[in-house]
Amino acid sequence: MAFRISRVAADPPVVSAAAVPGGWNGLAYFRLHGSPRVYYSKYRPDQIEWFAQQLGGLRSDHPVWCIFDNTAAGAATANALALQERVGGL
Repeated sequence: MAFRISRVAADPPVVSAAAVPGGWNGLAYFRLHGSPRVYYSKYRPDQIEWFAQQLGGLRSDHPVWCIFDNTAAGAATANALALQERVGGL
């Protein structure tokens, strides 16, 4: 990890390992595109809860980023606010 490169956790993941952050552990980065329809699908409350548990388990002195990219139908803002409420603002 000499170069301190982190791998994004993406949804939907193209391979199972892509569902969780990897690489350097000094940064955790999630990029959520909407699932099952990429860019369009709104995340359900149970999915938001799962992401909240994932992010909450990573709290430390390192940054944790989560970006919603399911913007085509306007779901990103509501999903981001729901996640923020669930994790307490990380």
